This record gives sequence, structure tokens and C-alpha cells, in this order.
Amino acid sequence: MAAVMINTGPIDYRDEMSSVNREKWNELFVKRRLYIHTEFEHGCECVIDWLAEAEQFYVELGYDTPDQMLEQELEIPPDWVRMAAAVLEETGKNLSKNEVDRAIELKAHGRPKKGEEGKGDQITLKRGTTGADYIKARLRRDHPEIAERLEAGEFKSARQAGIAAGFVKNIPTLRITSDVSKIANCLKQHLDEQQLSLLRKLL
Repeated sequence: MAAVMINTGPIDYRDEMSSVNREKWNELFVKRRLYIHTEFEHGCECVIDWLAEAEQFYVELGYDTPDQMLEQELEIPPDWVRMAAAVLEETGKNLSKNEVDRAIELKAHGRPKKGEEGKGDQITLKRGTTGADYIKARLRRDHPEIAERLEAGEFKSARQAGIAAGFVKNIPTLRITSDVSKIANCLKQHLDEQQLSLLRKLL
């Protein structure tokens, strides 16, 4: 395993937490908050790394969830971080904060009214793609070989590729339909005999 190089010079918002001494993390977060509050003038690409760091370090910093760490340390809504990652994936552009805000507004409220079409950049996102876009971006950064397999069609979805990479939990979904036999077969696939026995009693 390669040694981690610790940055001993001036702290920059782009520095990785793992390359900064633990006692200087507060200074790093201050730099990042300043960057956030100056409208992400150099673009939002860094938020993908910040989301991954929150997942890695939230316990060490005493937070219950990665989202809580993002809110407290960076003063940024976790949903915004995920949307920024989705915008980056969808458009391929390293957008400013204002441009991401515009994309969020369009996603929430639809296309602009007639006569307002020329006002601001118009960026549309497919409904429900945020999770898949984040997974793809994370795969390209941390698991390029799995990202290539996903592009080649070896996985049916980005979620399956994320499960293979180990950062997406495999939580089975039970679809309630009129075909009771399908429900039963699904339960048999995911529950052991003891669980099935308890389920029969509860029913």
C-alpha cells in the first residue's frame, strides 16, 4: 500500500482530508465553506469527492450520518451535493453554484413559462436519475474497471454496479402485485426458514 503524502503547506479547499493533518481539518472546512459561499466560481466537480469523504469520515468526526457531516462542516444541503453530482454526470460540465441552482429549480418546477425561455442557462435532468448519476461518477473515480463493465452492459443498472463495487447496499425490493405466487417466490429468495416461519405466524 502506497504511503499517504501529508500536505504540510498552505491549506487549499481542493485538498483531500486524507492528505491533511487531522488537526488542520477545521481549517480545511473553513476554506471549503468560503469556496461554497463564493458561488462555486470554479465549478462544482469537487462535491463528488466531498460526498465520498463524508461517507468515509463521518463516524470519526462524531456524526451519525454523512449528510449530517456535510450540513455541519460544509454548511451545504446534502441533496444539493447529490444534485450537483447528477448535473455534472448529465451535462459533462463543471457548473457554477448558480447554474446548479438553476438546474434544481427546473427539475422541481418544470420548463420555464412562455416568454421566459431566454432567462438564464437551461439545464434539464431526467426524472429520477440523481442516484444513478452519482453512482456512475463514483465508479469512474474509485472503481474504473467496474465503470467500464457497466458501460459494456455487464450490469443491468448503475445500482447493480454499485453493489458489485461495495458502496451500495443490496436491499431487496418486494413488489406487491395481484399474483400472490410471485410475492411468495420473492420472499423465499430473501428469507430463511426461520424468518418464513415467523412470517406465517404473523399472517
